[in-house]
Amino acid sequence: MKRIQIADFDRRMPPLELREMDDYYETMFVPDYDEVYQSNEIRTIQLADIYVNLAMTKNEVRLVSALFLKPVEVADIVSWMQLYTISFAISDASGYYVEQADEILEIVLYQGNPIVIATRGTDRLYYDPEGAIEMRRESSEVMGKKPLLYLNGEAWFGVPRLEFNPNQDELHVNGTFLFADYMDVYQGRVGFFRNTDPALPIVLLVGEAIIEMELTENADGSRVLVIEQPYDEA
Repeated sequence: MKRIQIADFDRRMPPLELREMDDYYETMFVPDYDEVYQSNEIRTIQLADIYVNLAMTKNEVRLVSALFLKPVEVADIVSWMQLYTISFAISDASGYYVEQADEILEIVLYQGNPIVIATRGTDRLYYDPEGAIEMRRESSEVMGKKPLLYLNGEAWFGVPRLEFNPNQDELHVNGTFLFADYMDVYQGRVGFFRNTDPALPIVLLVGEAIIEMELTENADGSRVLVIEQPYDEA
């Protein structure tokens, strides 16, 4: 992995680091963010002709980097950074805004949070995110990272632990009704377990196809989890 300092190309630019990967360059807004956040906390969202990485934790949602797909030259990325700025969910009492901007070009939403591209300028521009497109699915597969599953449209690279009450909750796995106490990871796969025998799963999803999950909650507090995993192609 090659590390490049954008300020070496333009001293007027902030001291941002550019990392060269096999398929893309990555501008780091948060240095070494991948050492701070786990991989399953990172969401990659397409915004115009680039991608941005968001770190999603219980305590914060943070813009950590921007990605530029190859073929692209470093000089082109520097020129892009000179012309445009990216803003994520910055607001005050008057509403959402972009600092040091001239014109807002695009707004998308991720989990209700606005992500904005604007041309650089000297003004604080306020905007209304109403009507912006909500990005339900992130785009990490475009970067060569295949998610393990989608849960309610959100990509996961690990396995979220979900607990169930077998007396009221319903689990449907590829059309089969399942009684389990919880879902958790087992050797990197999605497993379903009973509390009476937590050492081994009663069902383990071993295919390579991306798993689709929809979890809904009923008015009485019971939940329904529907899981579909297509068969692997021969």
